[in-house]
Amino acid sequence: MTEKTMAWNPQTFAALAVRHGGEVLEHDKPLRSAREGAAHFGIALAQTAPTLIVEADGDIFACILSGGRDGLDWAKLARLLGRSHARLADRRRVRDITGCDAGAVPLLGLDLPCAMDRLLLAHDFVYGGAGDPLRTLKISPRVLAELNRVSLWYG
Repeated sequence: MTEKTMAWNPQTFAALAVRHGGEVLEHDKPLRSAREGAAHFGIALAQTAPTLIVEADGDIFACILSGGRDGLDWAKLARLLGRSHARLADRRRVRDITGCDAGAVPLLGLDLPCAMDRLLLAHDFVYGGAGDPLRTLKISPRVLAELNRVSLWYG
């Protein structure tokens, strides 16, 4: 898969999100962490769902993690992915791959294999990236898993 085929499209994202019961929420300032997002929306930290771009043995994956976790076990993720090593892609690489800045990577619309945190399924809605630091997507985690064709569950 080439990096060019993975770029995110804002129009496709918005249409897909709304068509499946998602809501794009706008805010006046960027939300730079799961804690900031949870405080802003008055939700549990575990309902925040940052999308991480992960490099594993040369392949690229999206990993939607619950903000309620205290970090990611990289060795465990690598094993689940069937790879020997996994790490977070650097900011420049995230921008090159997705067309978005790290911290605003969208929950939907990336043409990447996707792993998702099981903890997110405990909630009616989760909140995460919408491709723009001034927007957040609110969506059902079950719908999110289906739309991203999640094939690997973390946790």
